[in-house]
Amino acid sequence: MFKLVNRLSSFNQSVEQLLGTNAEAYTEGEALVLTSGRLTKCGATATPEFICLKTQAAEATAVTPLPILRVQEDMIFSTTSTATVAATLVGTKVTLHTDGASVTATTASGVATIVSTDGKTTNSNVTVSFRR
Repeated sequence: MFKLVNRLSSFNQSVEQLLGTNAEAYTEGEALVLTSGRLTKCGATATPEFICLKTQAAEATAVTPLPILRVQEDMIFSTTSTATVAATLVGTKVTLHTDGASVTATTASGVATIVSTDGKTTNSNVTVSFRR
């Protein structure tokens, strides 16, 4: 789960609401992008545009707006990793996991810049930023 922990500016941001993709469920803290005017889970090498703020069940025809936070470059998020993120990866970009809510230790085509890590061998606790 991507959770906002710090903002490097004092700018306050409002919660937005957009429709999701038909028949797609959403989880709080999941990274999302906009495709054809609808929210969908962010791919491993795509830079997230939004973070989901509420778990929402799939609707055959999406009609319930989903509360989201628009990702800005000055935001720092906490999450976990699916592999060891060593201290040597601080400042390096890694990919998103397929769940859209955590990161990997894979640096090829990475999108999440590691700000800090506890370096645990499994499920490292990391902070990341998303810069374009």
